[in-house]
Parts: sequence; structure tokens; C-alpha cells
Amino acid sequence: MSDEIKSKKRIPKYDRVTLYEETLKKVDAWIKQVESSKSGVSLFRKDILNWFILNSLEILPIAHIEQIGIQFFDQERFLKQAIKQLREAKKRGENLSLESLLSEKHSVKIKKDRKPRKLKNNANTDELNS
Repeated sequence: MSDEIKSKKRIPKYDRVTLYEETLKKVDAWIKQVESSKSGVSLFRKDILNWFILNSLEILPIAHIEQIGIQFFDQERFLKQAIKQLREAKKRGENLSLESLLSEKHSVKIKKDRKPRKLKNNANTDELNS
């Protein structure tokens, strides 16, 4: 019986990915472009997404990594990881500070909200007002 189990083909595991509505519209537009320009081509969303992923670079460019890091940065998760690192360093007898973790090149810099710029009064606006 164990030989029967080994000889059976394994069914591939499928992961479901939820896409944003805007993303779905874009994928559907790509499918229409391909199908309308090449006769005999029939695509599903999974086909075009798999094609894009398989034909992408193995290693993300640094600029993309930075953009993704900024967009998906989670302060709470960062702090939990920082606490874990601080505790592990303490167990090893190392002196690690939160400041050093914040200054590491792997940490994400949190951008502060800027105050809106004040408009300067120049000669042109003064002439218009008089």
C-alpha cells in the first residue's frame, strides 16, 4: 500500500492571492490587449500573473526594496522585533541600545509630517492687491 501512495502524483498546492480592485482592472486590460492582438491566445488572470513573475528579476532592485519597505512599514512590528533583539543581546551580555537599532541600515526611517509652506509676499502679489 505504501508503494501505491508513493506512485500517486502529488497535487500541487495552490495559494490564493487577493488582488485589489484596481489591480484586477489592470490585469484584465492586459489580457484584453494580448488576446486582441494575437489570435488563438486565451489567458486567465493566473496565466498572465505567473508569466510576469517568472519573467521578473530574481533579486529586487534596491529602489524597489526601499519603496516596499516604506509602503509596508509597521511600527508595531518593528518595535516587537527591536524588543526581541534587545533581549537576545542582553542574554549574550552585549550592550545594545534602541538608538543603535534605529540607526541600522536595515531599519526604516520614519518620515515626519511636514508643516505646509507659507506663501511669501512678493512684489507681484502686492501690486495685484492694490
